[in-house]
Amino acid sequence: MVDRTEMYKAIRFRKALLGPELKPVDNVWMTIEGGLIAALGTGEGPAEVPRHPAAVAIPGLVDCHVHLALSGGADVEREARASHPDARQDLIEANAFSHLQSGVTTVRDLGSPEDAVLHAVKAGGLGTAQAPRIVAAGAISSPTGHGNFLSRWATTPGEYEEAIEAIAGLAAHWVKLFATGGVITTGTVPGATQMEPSLISNVAAAAHRSGLAVAAHAHGRDGIRNAIEAGVDSIEHFSYLTADEAALLNGSRCTLVSTLVATERFVSSDQRETANPEALAKILVHAPHERAALELAVTARLPLAVGTDAGTTFNPHGFGMQEQALHLNRAGMDPASVLRAMTVNGSRLLGGGAGYLDVGRPADVLCLDADPLEDLGALYQINEVIVGGRPVGT
Repeated sequence: MVDRTEMYKAIRFRKALLGPELKPVDNVWMTIEGGLIAALGTGEGPAEVPRHPAAVAIPGLVDCHVHLALSGGADVEREARASHPDARQDLIEANAFSHLQSGVTTVRDLGSPEDAVLHAVKAGGLGTAQAPRIVAAGAISSPTGHGNFLSRWATTPGEYEEAIEAIAGLAAHWVKLFATGGVITTGTVPGATQMEPSLISNVAAAAHRSGLAVAAHAHGRDGIRNAIEAGVDSIEHFSYLTADEAALLNGSRCTLVSTLVATERFVSSDQRETANPEALAKILVHAPHERAALELAVTARLPLAVGTDAGTTFNPHGFGMQEQALHLNRAGMDPASVLRAMTVNGSRLLGGGAGYLDVGRPADVLCLDADPLEDLGALYQINEVIVGGRPVGT
């Protein structure tokens, strides 16, 4: 990775993937003003545009599901409950920088203890630390439900509406709900319904009235169906998806967010026996279903974006998107479609300006030493990461 400190004003690349189609184009130059791509072209272009040493430039990656305030250790539930607010800021900054170093220039944080990430973003970012663009959510769960350790608590429609109002007051863009149980929270079951259909519908409607988009954690079939029918904007994990739920997605507003890498990292960890025994037992049963669900989503060409769930058990921040790219490819997705899912689709879901390279869009560029259209392993060969025209420090 090269080491620069000054902002780029203009760059020339041997090849770049341009526009929402990620069209490969040779000998591309761009000029940058105010962090945005001001002009873009091929051939000679403006005089004295420096050539970048990378082989190819692609848009910065968009990770639609992270937890910046979680460590990725053996028992994140216990660690989160014991964490001190003063220590969380340092953890958030370190984790955010890890994403940047791995080529991720936009993340959506889907829940943190005491809304730590929301507070950090509202306060003006992460101090002097370099960080990706952060789209932050507040999460709401029941006192004993999955994710309760990183959520506000609510059980009645009125309590949910109060929580939504508080989250909106923190300048959030999203709210996360838990339609089913999960793996890492003690006493919950991934396939079991956690919110009744009428409740999730009412809460999703209230969130939309408050200007918040809605992400629903949903592993089980009933939870997935309830979330789709409630009109949520994204469904996270979708581990027990079947053709029936896939059919409901056609024509809906909902995007699926695959986080298979989180499961695969947990299952394959040589430290997995040190995890919470209940969580380990659940993940071993759960993993084959999530793999099959992703294959179904790819085969059915369902709207799909990508997340890593970074911060969960044995799932550290950084380079999860590279692993996820390989999982998507094994599930039947060609490299071009993988790259679009990890950039363009994520941007469209989050409503952010990044996600592809074009005039007027943020100059968020992942510079690689090999072409990921030929081999997705090239995503590991990072030459430089640029956010808003500014190179990321090494």
